[in-house]
Amino acid sequence: MRFSIIVITLLILTIPVHGQMSQGSPFVQTPEMIYSFGQKYNSWSVAAGIGPVFMYSDLREYTLFPDRDVHFGSSVWVTKHLVPAFAVELQYLQSDMSGVEGIYGFEGDLIDLSVNGIAIINQMLPDPGPVNDHWNFYLKIGVGSTLFRSRLLHRETGDVVRRNEIYDTENSDYVVLGYDKSDAGQTSSRQKEIVVPFGVGIMYRINHSFDVGLESILRFSAADNLDNILTGATNDRYLFTALNLSYKFGDKERRHMRWTYRAEGMDMFGRKQKSRIEEEIRRLSEDIAEYEANRPVHKDSVVITETLKVVYGNYNVRTIFFPPGVPRDFNPADQLLMGKVAIELHQYPEKKVWLYGYSDTVGNEDDNFELSRQRCLAVKNFLVRELGIESSRIEIVPKGEKDPLSPVEELSPRGLQMVNRRVDLLVK
Repeated sequence: MRFSIIVITLLILTIPVHGQMSQGSPFVQTPEMIYSFGQKYNSWSVAAGIGPVFMYSDLREYTLFPDRDVHFGSSVWVTKHLVPAFAVELQYLQSDMSGVEGIYGFEGDLIDLSVNGIAIINQMLPDPGPVNDHWNFYLKIGVGSTLFRSRLLHRETGDVVRRNEIYDTENSDYVVLGYDKSDAGQTSSRQKEIVVPFGVGIMYRINHSFDVGLESILRFSAADNLDNILTGATNDRYLFTALNLSYKFGDKERRHMRWTYRAEGMDMFGRKQKSRIEEEIRRLSEDIAEYEANRPVHKDSVVITETLKVVYGNYNVRTIFFPPGVPRDFNPADQLLMGKVAIELHQYPEKKVWLYGYSDTVGNEDDNFELSRQRCLAVKNFLVRELGIESSRIEIVPKGEKDPLSPVEELSPRGLQMVNRRVDLLVK
């Protein structure tokens, strides 16, 4: 029952995580917040916590919210983060334990030592990083050893049960583990059993030094003798739900690794991966190179290009010519030209592109101004949607019929109309 609740709780916790990631972070990520190659980050932490330990054994008499036989255990964690999404942990837990069922009960104590792996859920999402820069949700699974002592008791009297009182035998030894079988008050070597922890947790970043967390971990024992009764259908288990405070070691000018945002081009294991944008740019560069090697040269295009260099005083200008009317689909040559601009913008993040739109003089001035604006928007939409350029890096300047180019000595009448149905792409 309780394990089902843990799973349901985990599913509920992932809903706000996904929602936050889908909406984007409401703050600006600074360089020290980004986990990237070649940078140093704090990765060690130690935590201490306390919380109730619920036993699930053959001798128990409580349900989801027990009103008796609840013990509080204390725990210490030492954690090493390998990458933002994954960490390894050494945990120490100590607690008393007890339970009753029918005419018998048991009492004892345990020491739990485990090595655990931690997977931070929100670091595995498409937009990885802490939720609102303060929350992490994680899964934990590990393996360890339970060192325990346990005595079987008569419920009414509290006396330790002898073996010949419950079994058909002449053996009068006490039913104990970790105690002297002939003297139940004397301790002996603790009983050892393998344990497998599994559960979920949540942590909140207070500041550079401290985090606070809450986790609920169910520990599955490989044996059925924590309570000295071997007749149950399943092995014994115990649940430790702890509130903890974590201290992060390292240079306080650096972020701890678990509170960073994974950089572009890195997978959840911290390995460099092929960037989708870089791969598209590579293919686009190859297409442009092939086109440039084989493209036809038209006199009008050459003349207008040379003229524009004079007009803008800049040799980094490219032009897309439009047929009459509203913008339509771009031909391969236009797409390659815009791809060339996109490559430059991706390679130089400080650069922006200005789109100057023009029209010929056919029609009224207002319609032509709107037509030049639509041509600018058509180019902008292609750069944003198809080539991945941020909208904020593109400025549009519709000019309409203003400032026409008319190098009549060089261009044919058809060319005069074409040169003023265009969008100039100026990168700077």
